[in-house]
Amino acid sequence: MLFRSPLCTVIVASITIMACSKTPSGTVASTSTSSVAASPASYTPRIGIGVSTGSRTCIAIRNGNLSTGTTVTMVSSIAPVTFTQATIDGVAQQPCPVTQNVDTTVSNYNVTPQGPLQKLSPMIVVLGTPVVTINSNNVAQADLDQNSQTETFRACSADTGIHLTVWRGAPLQGTLLWHGFYYEANNAGIGPACTPAETPAS
Repeated sequence: MLFRSPLCTVIVASITIMACSKTPSGTVASTSTSSVAASPASYTPRIGIGVSTGSRTCIAIRNGNLSTGTTVTMVSSIAPVTFTQATIDGVAQQPCPVTQNVDTTVSNYNVTPQGPLQKLSPMIVVLGTPVVTINSNNVAQADLDQNSQTETFRACSADTGIHLTVWRGAPLQGTLLWHGFYYEANNAGIGPACTPAETPAS
């Protein structure tokens, strides 16, 4: 289903994810830091980066144990803010192109989204099917832990790519829970300029 609001277009889809296994050689990383920064243990294996190219949609995540049929939710924090569900098709034979060099700490999977996705636009990928909504500030949010606390999703632009973050509470005001980086040189301006809080050392 496709929901439209004055601020954004939201795509809600359901998809099936197929079995995948970890493949150390099929991963990616940026020049100096991993694409998926170390974060609290409860979030590191649950959140990754996804992107849709001309030939496939894939994700990179620090979790080599995702099985066939596992459902993930893909959230784009770049306008227009959208989210959709997808399912894993299997382990990717080639690294998901989210960073510049190979990162052997993440596993790569091909996925099938139910609805169309913007090409070459990075998305935050969360395991499962959390209820995602878009608030009045055009920010995607969800209760990832089912504890009545809201987590929010944000993207910002740097000189060499897009920093993706998940926060407990409001972006930049709450607690940073997860950080990832999507490498794309000369792409400043696709989102708001990053602040130091969004670019933690990895």
